[in-house]
Amino acid sequence: MLIKLFTLYVYLQATLCGCAPDKRHSDFVRLRKAYKVEVTKIGRLDRRIAESSGLAAASDSTFWTHGDGGTANALYLVNLKGELLQTVPLPVVNQDWEELMSDKKGNLYIGDFGNNANTRRNLQVYRVLPETGTVTDTIHFSYADQAAFPPPRECRNFDAEASFYAHDSLYLFTKSRALWQRQTTRYSLPAKAGRYALAPQESLRLNSPLTAAAISPDQQQFALLGYGRLYLFEVLPGAGISFKGQRYCLPLGRTGQAEAILYLSPQALLLTNEKGTLYLVTLHPRP
Repeated sequence: MLIKLFTLYVYLQATLCGCAPDKRHSDFVRLRKAYKVEVTKIGRLDRRIAESSGLAAASDSTFWTHGDGGTANALYLVNLKGELLQTVPLPVVNQDWEELMSDKKGNLYIGDFGNNANTRRNLQVYRVLPETGTVTDTIHFSYADQAAFPPPRECRNFDAEASFYAHDSLYLFTKSRALWQRQTTRYSLPAKAGRYALAPQESLRLNSPLTAAAISPDQQQFALLGYGRLYLFEVLPGAGISFKGQRYCLPLGRTGQAEAILYLSPQALLLTNEKGTLYLVTLHPRP
């Protein structure tokens, strides 16, 4: 109950405040200064898909998704209208699946690393062949900078719901549960079986806790989705995945509590929210 109340409080505050705190504290630019932006409702997920919590492309017009923690142990193939095309059962428990990623070989990576209370010691990512529902690898990890389970409330920054695949690695961005310390920390781990202790790589103050992440097909930009806002980061040549490039913020109050994001193209992003609504965000660079 306390976690739900905290989530509601932060969501309402983030939605009402817009991007002003992020501009003030972390040098974000309003996205609409650089792009003409359209946010359009395009569909609704089939009712059999509960709480879509991750998205990965299957083709130009279809995608994979899965439910949040406690829902069915399955992947769902869906089209852009939200129609369910296929259900693939998986032989692993959905303890708290929070993110879905893909590589160029057709593998999917399911992030079973939701950690609301910051108490989990079994954080893991499953590599899956979606056509057969076969789990081919399990990637185990821990946070090297977490010493207590749970840590003090002001240090609860070891929950993750946002991640993507790039350069043979998985990049994780934490969701802060510390009420007065709003930030995300970036970690990375190899996209292969093993046990890894992840050292923090960089942190950025954000006014909104993060619920999802995605990287553009050309890997020139990545997106972080928060409560009531979308953050975009340009990737600097030679800098890899980092917060160093130009960054933009877009308020997204009308989309509700969005939980998953996917680039359909460098100029189009698909969002799903906790109620199953599909939104398309299109970006048109201003001259």
